[in-house]
Amino acid sequence: MRVEQQNQILEALQQAAGKDVKTASGIVAEKAKTTKSVSDRQTSIQMKDTTYLNPAREEKKSIAEKIEESSGMDAFDRKNQMAVLSNTTSEEDYAKMQEEGFSLDSTDSHTIITVTDKIKMQLAKAGKEVFGDDLDAAELEAMTGSVALANQLEQAFKEADLPATDENIATSIEAFEQLQMLQPMTDGAIKYMLDNQLQPTIENLYMAQFSGSAGYTGQTVEDMEQLSGQIQNMLSSMGLPVNENTMADCQWLIQNDVPLTEENLTYYEDLKTLELPADPSQAMGQIADAITQGNMPKDAMVAEGYSLRDQAQNAADVIENATDEDVAYVVNNGMELTVDNLAKAAENRGKDAESDSQNQKAYTDKGLELLTAKRQLEEVRLAMSAEANYALLKKGISIDTEPLVKLVDELKNMENQYYTNLLEAQGADATPENVALFAETTEKVAQLGQVPAYVLGIPEADVSTIDGAYEQGMQMKSALEKAGVQYETLMTAPRTDMGDSIQKAFRNVDDILNDLGVEATEENRRAVRILGYNGIEITEDSIIQMKAADEEVQRMFKNMTPAVVTQLIKQGINPLEMKISDLNRVAEQVRSEVGKDDNQKFSEYLYKLEKNNQITEEERNSYIGIYRLIHQVEQTDGAAIGALVNQGAEMTMKNLLTAVRSTHKTNRMDISVDNDYGETEDQTASINSITDQIETAYQTNCIKDAADLLTPGRLQQVFDKYPDWQNMTPEEFARALAETADTDAAAEREYLQEQMQMVQEAASASDEIYRMLEQFDLPNTAMNVNAIQSMMANRNQLFRQIFGEESTNPDRERKITTEDIEAIKESIIEDFGEAVSEPEALAEVQETLGTVAENVMKTMISSDEVTSIDVREMRLMQAKLSINQTLAKKEQYSIPVLVGDKVTNVSLKIVRGVETKGIVDIMLESEMSGKIAATFQAKEEGISGLVVTDKQETRDLLADQMGFLASAIQESDGEQVDLRFAIEKNLDLNHFSGVASGKSGNVTFAGDPAASAKFQQFHGTASTKEAVDKEGQSTEGKKEDSVYKVQTARLYHIAEAFLKTIREFE
Repeated sequence: MRVEQQNQILEALQQAAGKDVKTASGIVAEKAKTTKSVSDRQTSIQMKDTTYLNPAREEKKSIAEKIEESSGMDAFDRKNQMAVLSNTTSEEDYAKMQEEGFSLDSTDSHTIITVTDKIKMQLAKAGKEVFGDDLDAAELEAMTGSVALANQLEQAFKEADLPATDENIATSIEAFEQLQMLQPMTDGAIKYMLDNQLQPTIENLYMAQFSGSAGYTGQTVEDMEQLSGQIQNMLSSMGLPVNENTMADCQWLIQNDVPLTEENLTYYEDLKTLELPADPSQAMGQIADAITQGNMPKDAMVAEGYSLRDQAQNAADVIENATDEDVAYVVNNGMELTVDNLAKAAENRGKDAESDSQNQKAYTDKGLELLTAKRQLEEVRLAMSAEANYALLKKGISIDTEPLVKLVDELKNMENQYYTNLLEAQGADATPENVALFAETTEKVAQLGQVPAYVLGIPEADVSTIDGAYEQGMQMKSALEKAGVQYETLMTAPRTDMGDSIQKAFRNVDDILNDLGVEATEENRRAVRILGYNGIEITEDSIIQMKAADEEVQRMFKNMTPAVVTQLIKQGINPLEMKISDLNRVAEQVRSEVGKDDNQKFSEYLYKLEKNNQITEEERNSYIGIYRLIHQVEQTDGAAIGALVNQGAEMTMKNLLTAVRSTHKTNRMDISVDNDYGETEDQTASINSITDQIETAYQTNCIKDAADLLTPGRLQQVFDKYPDWQNMTPEEFARALAETADTDAAAEREYLQEQMQMVQEAASASDEIYRMLEQFDLPNTAMNVNAIQSMMANRNQLFRQIFGEESTNPDRERKITTEDIEAIKESIIEDFGEAVSEPEALAEVQETLGTVAENVMKTMISSDEVTSIDVREMRLMQAKLSINQTLAKKEQYSIPVLVGDKVTNVSLKIVRGVETKGIVDIMLESEMSGKIAATFQAKEEGISGLVVTDKQETRDLLADQMGFLASAIQESDGEQVDLRFAIEKNLDLNHFSGVASGKSGNVTFAGDPAASAKFQQFHGTASTKEAVDKEGQSTEGKKEDSVYKVQTARLYHIAEAFLKTIREFE
């Protein structure tokens, strides 16, 4: 080492002695900013202007964090986000998402990531074991080459709540194999890590050992003993022990020209003692943790204490174990209350009698400051769990050095950001007022569940809203807890949690019910307890009223999911001030729109039914029938039940289902559903009795509870245990379902795995699909991605499914006759043919097609032979129709045309505007003619057109019709029309139009060189390469000097003329 450099080190050490550690570190780091190189055979690493930082705190953002911070979502971000979602969302996450009101396949990827991040945090905080994926043991063993390793990988994924996707498994095994090749760190490898400020990841350690350390030769410093005293002083000032090991480590740093800082010294010691190769089980856990953070497995931290999770847990431990003495030490020494300072205080305990005395003195001299610090520490203990710390670290917040009070504020900000993200993702205004309302609603609903149930019966108190019930409930809760009185909570729970004092206080409840002739059900007992506590007269009517009020609150707890609250706020509804009964009605409508829709629920039910081998084919039909009828009762929103109550009929499932059957057949409520009804004077009388109205509302809510619980396994148990179940009331039927065991768990997991597979398929979709989502501002959902993928792969499938020409289940009974289908098809195709001349007419017929398609799909799933695949295919059809409607608003249409005897989808794109070329693109594919793509450009001097096909005979036939086509598209006699025809064997319709991609087709002009040159001037090339804005309109024309405004009628006339020619040609 040069003498000048030795003097620099000595000077730095002398200045550092007895001074603040950070100052010393800064000086040494500054002195180290000289140019030098470390030669390692053919590698030269330049170290000019190196800034030495703690490698553990080096900012390295994951893919997920980069996307989160980006201002907008382009196609690249959309695909990356779907990939992150695919590799980090587990079955458990999906199940919890459904509970929170979201659907995995139809919710946008950003919202899912926002929600699942919070779910993972809640699961970790609760210490809940997640079921994860059951991996195929043989397949996993084959991939890993070891049974033990396969088991370790499976366990690591389960504990980290990760899906076992092919990508996760493959990249994890690759990273693990790299890690197992590592050996204890050499001096050369350590120097490489320190010089380049690299974190102790698998990839970095591998690089250091097998590349970076090559050619390393140690250096020596003469007269090292001269520095010994200064090194000792520096170690003391850092609060580090002065012993043979630490002195040797400091000497190594100096000899190897590494700045002597506390961070570098600690990192050197960690690398030197790092045990390699790592324990396989621990390694798999580290790899899984990296994936959870949105990183690659090779980014897993190998050294303990450096991963975000390790840092989060360490901080939580420091906060949890901090004592009053530690707080006094921090206050007495004028330090900020931080995790780092509390850790230093803990290390100082009992070491310095003088310091201990000063800390005791702080209790009197700085009493107020000490009390404030202790209060802050207690507040932090409640908020800063390991999971909360982890979330802060993922946001790039240094939890060790930030004042604790600021960290609490950051946690509050993160919670608000969660609400902001949900609101923005759903198109709601994320104003401070809306965010605050979201947070307040979430908090109050959660707290309301824990107040005494007796709040419902407080005389003259308004508990009809969440706000009113919350205010009264919190007051009652505080009073009862102060008095040491046990109580049952408002949110119902297993009755085993009720203490002996509650049981004794209400031990005569069954006697009261027996005297009233009311069945001693748990719902009736709870109603009596609430009435009795509040001193309200217990009668049959009051029990019904209390049960109804209680049931409304229980429904509210189910309904107030984050997805629902988001939509309510978007609609300008304050959930806290609306009557709970009214709130439930609105919330249940929202639930059906944003969460699992009726078809998705039915698909899941069918899937479980198909997996139940104990149910015969004959029984299967009855299980489907019961499901449909119960959901139809639910959808009548009390009308069916009200009809029974109104007529004084017995409230049984049999009568109720019979009434709905009659309604379904006649579209009116038929009251005469059973011979046991008795005679009535007026079958249309309204429900006048308040008690009858309350009973109707209560039984209606019970049916909704039953619908929520309904699965084939639960239904089978009810049928077996209660052969006379048809004589049950809705209340009894719902209770019977609730008391059954969940025997469909395995089938549900398989169903979840299939849903996860849809996301994984979306993540692997081509870039052009994500460009289309971006261009037309379509939600980034797995359903949309898969729908577009299907549309591009089979252009004609949608229309042929609607009109019965294709089916996923040929055995399914048709509810519409062939004649009716043909009539509908003929009418729709005719309407489209007439509407092509103008955009308004096309928009109207597009809506008509949507209505027809909806009705066809309803009849499709009403068959007794319907399967879960049918329903899934129907949902995909709905997504395609929705996408087509969005494209139609941008003048890109899908038009059904009868070509031969088959319905064919003709894609029509109109590009127009003040400064935009007037262009018409038309694409179709039929069995007879193959693929045809045409592009026309309307200019002031005339019309140019190019028609490309993949069949020579089609090209020749079209060319023969050139005169007829030219005449058809002319607006006036004498208008110049220049048409060309080309052949391209590998014609790609998706690329030709420019709708789905910015790429151009490779078109060749058989025997027509002039056409090749001509094509370069046409929109056939321009339409696929031109710049397009979000509205799908060209911006290329803005660069032209001469601009011609193309009239709408002219462009649509060209489209209409070409389509007529094609129909006649076929």
